[in-house]
This record gives sequence, C-alpha cells and structure tokens, in this order.
Amino acid sequence: MRVLCSLGCGAAVGQSVIPPPDTSKAAVVLAFQGRPDAASGAYDALISEVQSEGVKAGVSVWAVTGPSFDDMKSAIQSTVSAHQAKLFYAGHGMGGAGEAAAQAAAGDSTAEGAILVAGFLPRDYRPDLQACKAKWGTQPTHKCPKGKGLPLCPGGYLPEGSHDCSATGIPAPKFPVPTLSVGGELDGVVRVSRVAEAWYTQKGTPEHKVVVVEGMNHGDLLGTVPSSVQARDLVSEIGGDKAKAQVASIVAGFLADPKSYNPPAADDTLSPFEKMFVEQEGSWWWTPNSEESGSSPWAAAAQEKMCEPLSDTKLQWETSNRFCLLADGGGMPPYYRPDNRANVTVQDAKVAGATIAQLRYTTLTVAQVAAGENGYELIKEEKAGILGTNAITDDGSDYVSAIEIATKLSSRQLCYNRTNAPEDPESLDDGDHCAAIN
Repeated sequence: MRVLCSLGCGAAVGQSVIPPPDTSKAAVVLAFQGRPDAASGAYDALISEVQSEGVKAGVSVWAVTGPSFDDMKSAIQSTVSAHQAKLFYAGHGMGGAGEAAAQAAAGDSTAEGAILVAGFLPRDYRPDLQACKAKWGTQPTHKCPKGKGLPLCPGGYLPEGSHDCSATGIPAPKFPVPTLSVGGELDGVVRVSRVAEAWYTQKGTPEHKVVVVEGMNHGDLLGTVPSSVQARDLVSEIGGDKAKAQVASIVAGFLADPKSYNPPAADDTLSPFEKMFVEQEGSWWWTPNSEESGSSPWAAAAQEKMCEPLSDTKLQWETSNRFCLLADGGGMPPYYRPDNRANVTVQDAKVAGATIAQLRYTTLTVAQVAAGENGYELIKEEKAGILGTNAITDDGSDYVSAIEIATKLSSRQLCYNRTNAPEDPESLDDGDHCAAIN
C-alpha cells in the first residue's frame, strides 16, 4: 500500500492519501468515503484496483480516504492543488456515504463528478418530487366553506388541488455534475430494484450513468464484511476479486472521461423492473403519477379476474383503472369529494370494467384515521404526505413497490347481472378470488 500521508504525518484521524502506481498520467483525486461500520483497510483492495485500472484508462488516481468528507477536506484541497488534479467524490452504500458523496459533489464547485457505488442519486434531487414535498406545508383547517361538511369541519378541510402533485414526463433528477451509480445484481443491502429506478428515471439524462454488475453483492467490495452486511446480503455469484475488478474498470472509465464515458448497458438486467413498476403498477416514483392521477393496469385486470368465468363466453373484456384516494366520497374530509366507485357495463358484446385504485406506501390504522373521519391523518397517504413526513427512507434498503394496490372492484354478482346471466348459481362465491387476483 502506497501511503503518502496518514495519521503519523499530521492528517486527520483515519485519513490517508494514497498515491497512484504511475504519476505520469492526467491527475485525478478520488475522495472516497466508505461504510461507517467498515473495518480499517476494508477498501484497500478496491482502491488499488481503481488506481491500476486508472493507469490503463489514462489517469493517475490519487485516492483520499477518511471517515467523512469534512475530515478529508484539507487533504483533498492540498492534493488537488499539488497535482492540478480533477476532483471526484465517491461513496460506498447508502444511509451515509452515498448521500454524503452526492452532497459533497453538489456543494463543491470544483468537483467534476460523483461516484455512488452500491448507491444512487436520492429522490430529493428530482425537482418534481421536491415541488410535491413542499406542498405538504399546506395543512387542513377546521374552517369550512359553505356546503362542505359541518360548520367547523372537525376532520379538517383542504381546498381541492392543495396537494396536487400531478406532473408530466419521467421524474428525472437535476444535479450539477455527472454521476456514476454502480449497483450489484445480488446486493441485499441496497436493492437492485432501487438502482433500476435510478436507471429508468435517468434515461433522459445521459450525464447520470447507471451500471449493474451481474452476480455482485454488497460485501464483494469490502475486505472484511461487517456483520450488519452479512445479515442482509445475498450470496455473491462472482466473488470479491472479480467484483472489485469489474467495478474498478467502470470507475476508472468514468474518472477518465465522465461526460462521454459509455458504461456497460444495464438494459437486459433492469428492463423487467420497468415492466413491473411503469407498465403495471404505475409507481409514483418511476412515473409522474400520484394519488389523483395515473392508473395501474394490474388493478384494471383485477376486475376481469373477479368476474371470471362469465356464462357468455363470447363477451370481450375492456378494463380500465384510475388512481384516487379510496377515502374520498360520502362527505369525507378533508376534500369532501364525490364518491368514486368501480363499475361494470356491457355494450356491443363488450364488458367494460372500470376500477378505482390507490397505491399505499405507508400503513395507517383505522384508529389513526378515525374510520375515515380524520382528514389530518388520511392525507399522510398522499404523495405529498409520503414525501413530507419522510415515511419512506430512500436508502435502497426497503421495497420500491407500493405496500399494496388497494382497489375497489365490482362484485361478481353485479357482473352476472349486467351480462344477463340466466341465474346466479350457488357456486358464485366459491373459492378465494382475492387470492387468485393477488
């Protein structure tokens, strides 16, 4: 290990400046922060690989490591100045290092880029979501306009559109410098589904690149793997040596030319997630959808499943769905909107099934919402509420999907009545149709 400066020569505790094996190339400084629970020297092999690959890519990588970028600040500045080097910030994992690397790069006008290994740009960098989150500052009041609820609206009142988070287009991030996100296909700590979300939402921003290393888990990039990682990680299919070599090659390519570097394509690995979250679920984080805009084709298809089999086999199905708060209707606070109901109609030998659905990303109890009468609690299920209350920790450790696609469906009996079935057989409700739908 080539250590230019460590604790012994006056640097901050745990801080090191590691010179490259070849100093004749274009100089870059890689300021690297690892997991806080990683042992001393846990990233030595990875950094050495990056430096070796850097030489092949035409750059001399000066690595500065430490417990935080604040601790590294003086060493970063002096190394950049001494070698007239370009500066990059990098972190491993989320819940600390990844966010810190992004924040440091965004706040340093001299930075050339950010590298998020087992990480991604958090949703906070998406203007659409920032605007939605800000709307949470508008809260219900007890004062109601005439004709809305009771004179004082004990469940709260909000004017229509107060928390409207409708938008257009893919919710892409806005970030001042190029970024590279490297995920592991088998990472059990930072889920590949969250990396897939970054890949999809950044398709229109080629300066923000996303790569997935197939077969790699979270611990592959560490020397000694902490017990906290071992407890959650999946089993690697390629091992640490191959994983470090692949990541080092990718990182070195980005360091050499962050704007035009073309990393290995992740489409084959991540496209199935696009089908799930964009084409079927209608995710709020992958699309501009919200609780009052968009739809879920999965929820639309549920109506056909509920009604099958129809007695008239010649009838053709057409299904549709739209999102709305299921608590809306019947004079319920805080919006006092009209009822939203599912329906089944028949015309010209076609059965049209229209369902109502709500994506739920948090769980509220019946007591919390007072059986639908507490508007102050009900709005915590809105997109603005999820963002405004920080109900989801965006560190890749949890599900990207909604907890449930709550859906209002028409009954099987209504389907039989509308399709003029000869009679309602006793077996109409046999079996668990909800299980089949799920």
